[in-house]
This record gives sequence, structure tokens and C-alpha cells, in this order.
Amino acid sequence: MLAAERTLDADVRLLCQLAQEAGDLAMSYLGNGGPESWNKTTGGPVTEADLAVNRLCAQTLKTARPEYGWLSEETLDDPGARQKSRCWVVDPIDGTRAYMRGGADWCVGLAIVEEGEAVAGVIYAPALGQFYEARRGAGARRNGQRIQVSQRRGEAGTRLITNEGMIGHPSWREPWPEVQLARPKPNATLLRLALVAAGDWDAVIVLAEKADWDLAAGAVLVSEAGGQATTHAGEPLVFNQAVPAQRSVLASGNGLHPLLVRRTGYVPLPDPQTRAALKPAPETTELRKMADKDKHGKQLLHIVFGGELKDVTGVEFEDLSQIDFVGAFPNYQAAYDAWKAAAQRTVDHAETRYFILHAHRLLDPATGDTHNI
Repeated sequence: MLAAERTLDADVRLLCQLAQEAGDLAMSYLGNGGPESWNKTTGGPVTEADLAVNRLCAQTLKTARPEYGWLSEETLDDPGARQKSRCWVVDPIDGTRAYMRGGADWCVGLAIVEEGEAVAGVIYAPALGQFYEARRGAGARRNGQRIQVSQRRGEAGTRLITNEGMIGHPSWREPWPEVQLARPKPNATLLRLALVAAGDWDAVIVLAEKADWDLAAGAVLVSEAGGQATTHAGEPLVFNQAVPAQRSVLASGNGLHPLLVRRTGYVPLPDPQTRAALKPAPETTELRKMADKDKHGKQLLHIVFGGELKDVTGVEFEDLSQIDFVGAFPNYQAAYDAWKAAAQRTVDHAETRYFILHAHRLLDPATGDTHNI
């Protein structure tokens, strides 16, 4: 065995031990009313348990391999520090919403990325009693037993983990055949990939941007279980780029994969790497303001709100209880200014979107009157 492979083997043993400790630490916060939580500036929730697990992982992994890079959902990204030959990629708790409500479909995700490729990964779902591990060239295992992706070669009847609204969307070039959907789908993307690697489900499709920490450990599991994890267009997942994210993910066995790429690959989804190439032009003149002809006239109702979408191609929200109502405004100019400020806070979270609702027709249920504005 080459020295690099011996080191990788030792790294995986370290990840397995750490994942167990991290999972136990996360579980310890679930008693006594659960952990304290709040919303991040990117719009998603975070708990004190996420941060505690992140600290444990950072201390353990950075001490063991200080020469490796570091990328974690709960650590401010430092592109310079993570541009190393090998990089730790950590999601302290993937599926935080499920974790907060006491569900079981959350996990700890730990991975190693080498020159853009996920070469090792560990996923531990303590509430499910499932422990997954994979290393380049060594296969994938769940609870110590070898796992393999499904061998399905036709779309009809596919056991699919995706957004239900996506399948029935009217804009597909051809309707989807009858498929079996995960209801509800697991909250954690890493866990969805692990279930595909184990053959419990045939495929997972996410037509939305996902961060590297949501995918790296699951991608190596799928590939080592005999399948493929790519973008929806069949592009390889290249990790640890300037923007540590992928435009989408499609994972399945080899027989089904090209069929799903053919079906979904034409959908235009932005490449997150284009954000790294964009540089704002210098401002040489005063910015042109929007027209505000109604600013001092009749007050109309404009509501600014937003939240995490289930799919960026629609307006179905992931969790209605988590919608952020920015405010109500008397004219479009004020609403636009509030929308712009909210949208700028979430520029790096593609699934979080803000909208302006112009209320042009109101129904008064008490009287049955309809007011046209």
C-alpha cells in the first residue's frame, strides 16, 4: 500500500471514531427541551449543538492533520486555508430542521477531499442507528456490512428521493412515468445519498445548489457502492473550488443514471463558480434610483417575505413556519429597498429567496366584501 493510501486509511479510522463522538454529543443536547436555536444570516437554522459538534470536529481534525485544509458549514469560509492537496469537509449536523423537531433523519457528515475528488466519507445517523463509511477503492459499508446501489435500469417504478412538486411540474419536455417518491423525503441530503448507496432507494435528484459539505461524504459512498453522483447534467462533482458548492446533484446506479441525466440535464441551473468570476464594476456615476411615483401618493400594500424553497424552479417553501416576513410597505420603492437588503444577505444560499407581494385584491371574510386596490 502506498504511503498516501496508508495515511488515508488512518484518516478514515479517525473519522469513524470522531463521527461516533460527534453523534453522541449531538444526541446529548436533545434532552431538557432541546438545544437553543436561531436563524443564520443565510436564512437556515442553526443550534448550539451544531456549533458544539463543529468545535469538536475542528479541534480533533486540525490537531491530527494540521496540513489539511478545512471546510465546514459552521465555520466562516477561508478559501486560502482550504486550498490544500487534502481538505477536511464537515457538516456537523446535516438535517438541522429534523434534529430540532426531534426527527430521526439527520446525521453527522465527515469527508476528505483530495484534488477536488471526495476520497473518503463517514455519515452517522445516531437516531436511526446507521453508520456509513467509504474510502477510495475500498467499497462502502453500513454498520460494517458491504452495500451496493440498486441495479434498476428503467425509469418506470423508480424509487426516487426528490421534491414531489418537481415530478409533476408542467414544464417538463415529457411527463415523468409513475415513480415511487419518498414521503416525506429525508431532511438531510447526505442521508438521502447514503440511502441510495445502500440500495434502499434507486436515485436522488436535487435541482438546486448544494454546498460541498452537503454532498462530499455521500458522493464517495455512492461511487464506492457502484453508482454515480454527478450534477443533473452528468457533470462530475468537483469539490473545494473557489465557491464550495455544486449546481445540483443526481445520484443513482449506473443503469439508471444516463436515463435521469437525459430527462433532467437540459434544465438551466446556474453554476455557482460564476459567482467567483464576477467582479463588480467600479461606480463612476451615481446609481440610478427606481421610479417612486407612488411614494407620496396613495398608500398601497406591498409585503416583503422570503424563506427556503423546496425547489428553485417553483415557489413552494420548505417550512412555512420558518418564513421570514420582512415587513409591509406603502409603496414599491420602499418595498424594493427592503427586498434588496434581505436578498443580499442570502446571496450565497440559492434556495433562500425573497419576494414582493403586491396585494391588489383583498377579501374580507367577515363581510364577504372584495376590495380591489
